[in-house]
Amino acid sequence: MNSKDVNNNLNLEAGFYADLLRAYFDSANDAIFVLCNELKFLVCNKLMEEWIGLTEVELVRHNQRRPITDLLGHTDSVAIFKQATDKVLLGHNQRFECMISPATTQERWLEINMTLVDLDAGEMIIAVARDVTERREQLAQIYYQASHDTLTDLPNRSFLQNTLDQHATSHLPVSILIMDISRFKDINEALGYEVADSILKHVAERLSAAFADNPDIVVGRLASDQFVMLATGASAEQTKQIVEIIKLRLARPIQLSRFELTLDINMGVASYPEHLDNCRKLLQAAESALHHAKLHATKSVVVYDPLFTQSGVERLELVNDLRIAIESEQITINLQPIVPLKEQHAPYLEVLARWNHPEKGMIPPDQFIPLAEMSGQIIPLTHIVIEQAITQCAPLLNSGEIGSISINISPHCLLDKTLTETISALIKQYDISPSLLKFEITEGVAMSEQMQQNTVQALFELGVRLSIDDFGTGHSSLSKLKQLPVTELKIDRSFITDMLVDEDDAAIVEASINLAHNLGLHVVAEGIEDEKTQDELLRMGCDYAQGYHLSYPLTLDQLHEWLKK
Repeated sequence: MNSKDVNNNLNLEAGFYADLLRAYFDSANDAIFVLCNELKFLVCNKLMEEWIGLTEVELVRHNQRRPITDLLGHTDSVAIFKQATDKVLLGHNQRFECMISPATTQERWLEINMTLVDLDAGEMIIAVARDVTERREQLAQIYYQASHDTLTDLPNRSFLQNTLDQHATSHLPVSILIMDISRFKDINEALGYEVADSILKHVAERLSAAFADNPDIVVGRLASDQFVMLATGASAEQTKQIVEIIKLRLARPIQLSRFELTLDINMGVASYPEHLDNCRKLLQAAESALHHAKLHATKSVVVYDPLFTQSGVERLELVNDLRIAIESEQITINLQPIVPLKEQHAPYLEVLARWNHPEKGMIPPDQFIPLAEMSGQIIPLTHIVIEQAITQCAPLLNSGEIGSISINISPHCLLDKTLTETISALIKQYDISPSLLKFEITEGVAMSEQMQQNTVQALFELGVRLSIDDFGTGHSSLSKLKQLPVTELKIDRSFITDMLVDEDDAAIVEASINLAHNLGLHVVAEGIEDEKTQDELLRMGCDYAQGYHLSYPLTLDQLHEWLKK
């Protein structure tokens, strides 16, 4: 074979591989394209042609070449794309999402990965794009369902609070008006849930219609018969006008099947910055004003006064409501996964009490737990939480899907002689190992004389495990810590939050991990909000992590879905 034959064979082989590469390129499930440093097309595959609405020949032809930013058809996406490519040209790989709306094809969301390559022909940007339109639509639907009331389709408390949180940086005036229907409970009981729901829908429709032409007013539903108007940029005079519009719209009787019903309403009003220096607290302030409106028979509308927060009336009423909640099974639990960082062990769960008040909606734990302790209701509350936790989690514990459950124990409960009896009975009823139950006590309690109580000794003898919560916030004696029958330390979130930027916090965290390991204890880091913090904790040797980055607190059904993933 002479050199000519060799060259021919090499050319044939090169052509074969070029054809093969092109075939793979064009059959890819993702759009692939190459840009020059002016963001003009050099190459693209069939799918990119389809999405842009132009052929590769048209895109790369000299007299027609245009930057890809001219073809996106969406102003925001042009800015996102330009920002990303600027970073790519500096050598930083980028991954981002943007919407494209080409003139001749349908609108779609793309997830784009870009990298810079330096070839003989010069620097080029290689991009791979995936259609994530369906995923975005699903996420939007999930968000909509989570942020809107199912009965009236109005924004719910979560949506409204998020809106207020976003307003916090704008410093624009904001007013919140919360109204409810007087004696709605009586209406509900007399006419039934179906008619009561119909009334709520009528109210929602009237309020929505009243402000449909004003984009600065959001109408929402908080809970039961409570509706809210969030007005952005409203002056004090405009807020008064909104109050009058609401009263006027709801003064007209509602036509039911057999009769007309005229509603009486109460209203609470709070405004930023007139009444508060933080608009995030407006909902709470307006609810406080509404509460005072309901207490005063002569006032149907009450404007918030800072003195309301000093009033003991609402606090006492909430204590009474909590007693009713404990008796009527309004207390439920959420379960937050605690995830192993180093080894492939099963996650375990922290059990968190939740109170869904029939009128006020979800009451934050940091509000009702202190009330329960103050009023002596923490012991029955704890019994309910323990019973629900074991009842719900026993199948997962016995199957090994979760490693254990962890429950917070108040100092008051360490004086409760019936606590061990309740736990022991539940262990036998559901046939679970005591070692799968973990009870969290604060560092202060661990160092106190309460650890010598008979209840504590009985828990040890039963075989359950103990964990020290919020470690680092108290003053531990190392000699005493060594003597305690605990198996775990939980490092307080206050040290975790800023550990990446605060050298002192990082030093405390690492020292706590080393100390715990030297004592033969596992370590849990609380308050993990991002992946970088998680990675740094893994480097330090932390055993477990807990926080919103890993999982929010979940219902049992949500937990089953989380475990599947």
